[in-house]
Amino acid sequence: MTDAANARKLLSPAAYVIGKLGGLTKAANKLGRPVTTVQGWQIRGRIPQDHWAPAIAVAESEGVELKLTDFLNDHSVPTEGEAA
Repeated sequence: MTDAANARKLLSPAAYVIGKLGGLTKAANKLGRPVTTVQGWQIRGRIPQDHWAPAIAVAESEGVELKLTDFLNDHSVPTEGEAA
């Protein structure tokens, strides 16, 4: 296999966290921020540090695991054969 075939797609920290919170609109509503603000985070790939603790608190209240490292590191996108 070539390197391209072995390459994995990556999600930015912002895309990963926003996804864990239910997507763009749901994340914005849960965090009390305008959708355009959260969309800007997604575009830039980073969530400002002031919003990490509130996002973790929201995730915990919904039984979703979210760690500080999730805001720092890119995340692999599972392939079709892998569990989500």
